[in-house]
Amino acid sequence: MSRKVLLLGIIFLLTVCSNVFASDYYEFSTFGGPGSEYDVGSYGNDIYYGGGSSVYKTTVSITDMAKANEPKFLADGVTPNPNYQVRTFTSPTYINLSGAPTSLEQGSWGEMYIDANNIYTAGYTSYSSTGNYGAIYSFDKATGAYNGTAVTGGGAITSDYWGIGATLLSYGGGQWWAANESSKVYSSTGGAWTYEFTWPSMGGGHGDGMEYVNGNIWVSDMTSNFIARWGKVGDVWMELNRFAYTEAGGNKYVEGMGFGALGHFWAGSGSQIYELGGGVLGDYTETVVPEPSTYLLLGIGLIGLFLSRKRIQQG
Repeated sequence: MSRKVLLLGIIFLLTVCSNVFASDYYEFSTFGGPGSEYDVGSYGNDIYYGGGSSVYKTTVSITDMAKANEPKFLADGVTPNPNYQVRTFTSPTYINLSGAPTSLEQGSWGEMYIDANNIYTAGYTSYSSTGNYGAIYSFDKATGAYNGTAVTGGGAITSDYWGIGATLLSYGGGQWWAANESSKVYSSTGGAWTYEFTWPSMGGGHGDGMEYVNGNIWVSDMTSNFIARWGKVGDVWMELNRFAYTEAGGNKYVEGMGFGALGHFWAGSGSQIYELGGGVLGDYTETVVPEPSTYLLLGIGLIGLFLSRKRIQQG
């Protein structure tokens, strides 16, 4: 390997590292249902939204899935993109969640997680009267009937400034993830919650979105258009990226977000749901990307190899 090739490799890797914090993503579509577009969950191309005991479901589809990441507009943000695929949404169906041991968090406080058979959401704050915040209940997707307690709760999780425990919910990496309006993130394997980290304000009023996607925790604020990607570097949680909304006429706030349908985030505003993703953000949700520490190690390794070869040649 020539010194020129090694130097080019080093420059490329260091350039990648310097651009780790690049920011952009797009709005692909909006959906307006019955006026309960708050907390959002997704499985396959089904989108669930509402909160508390009242859940609605719609299914989104496009003609060509290969063009799911074609934005509405070209790079100038004005010219319509001829490859954009218009979304089709089915009429909403209503699911009433019933039979849980306690009441459920109300709409806008009760984010959901969805799997092949179940809808999961948090028990109401009154459950904290036993000092046991963060109970997560499971409901049958077809009937809405309570069918078990997925997380018993308790442990490190505490109420936020509104007296609420777990209001944001996801699952991944073999464990449950919860967060609250105070931007605190917790994990659980089904029992007590363990504190993980607190993300700083990103210009919004409080924490309002949290999802586990592709090995990372993604978070958002109320009244903010940022989505941040968090991960562990060694044993330390760090913000790895912060992505800003760049679509023309944008700044749709990322609240109560879920992830899934068409490989994108879906954020609920209370009156509409926004489909968000693609761009630089999509590089981290569509494929597995090495962490910044990996790039740095590779760069250091190449530098060492270059210097070793130089010493050998000089000797």
